[in-house]
Amino acid sequence: MKMYLRALGAAAMTAGALTVPSVAHAADDAPKFAALTERDESGRAVSYPIRQGESTSVVLGVANVGTAASAGVVVNVRTFNDVDLPRTFTNCQYYVDSNLEGAWCEIDQELPAGSGTYALSPFQVAAAPAAQADRMPAIVFQWFPKDWIDDNGGIEEFAKKDSGQGTTPVAGTGGTLSLAAKELPIPAETNRLGFAYVKLVTPPATPTPSPSASVPATPDTTPPASGSGGGLPVTGADAATLGIAGGGLLIAGAVAFLVARRRRARFTT
Repeated sequence: MKMYLRALGAAAMTAGALTVPSVAHAADDAPKFAALTERDESGRAVSYPIRQGESTSVVLGVANVGTAASAGVVVNVRTFNDVDLPRTFTNCQYYVDSNLEGAWCEIDQELPAGSGTYALSPFQVAAAPAAQADRMPAIVFQWFPKDWIDDNGGIEEFAKKDSGQGTTPVAGTGGTLSLAAKELPIPAETNRLGFAYVKLVTPPATPTPSPSASVPATPDTTPPASGSGGGLPVTGADAATLGIAGGGLLIAGAVAFLVARRRRARFTT
């Protein structure tokens, strides 16, 4: 059931991204853009790792694969659910509509036909502080020729049309978004609508420090006092000292005994 609901959600998101019929019709007579992103060896779009409450760079690329040059380009970027769009760039008009955040960004940079591949630089998205892996669908981006957007009211007008009821689009407060040359694969079949992906990663748990081992008490090496209770025999240097003292007492007693005996013998004679 969950897989079915997710499929419906993805289909609805794609349908919403494509619901710009007048722009799609006008783009047929304009420079032909291909939406690009990085891909792995199997040809799948790369998923960029991101953590809760943090930002990560994503590659939203473009190539002019038509025969007409473009005096400038406009990109419409949309994020959904737990993927947020920081309001960074002054040349972007940011809007919201329910669970959608978007930006119409204009770049005054000529893009000749067959001039190579480019990517928005720099460009980041953020994960909500309590982001969940199953609430991080694709980032959707579309490319348009700037002169056509200008002829139809400019990015401000398009952002107003995409804004939810009671909301007003605003410009970013940071630097200027631009295009930088970047080598990207161009698939055999191209479209001005592209998808990029982020993947929620969980930081490793911080190990709990183990309680420090208790230091064993230092044994008391003081010899017990002698007394009626007895005790351990005295050995080592203390025993030698006591032995010498005892020997001296014995010798002194023997000398005193001999002196006393000679005195008695002399007195009796």
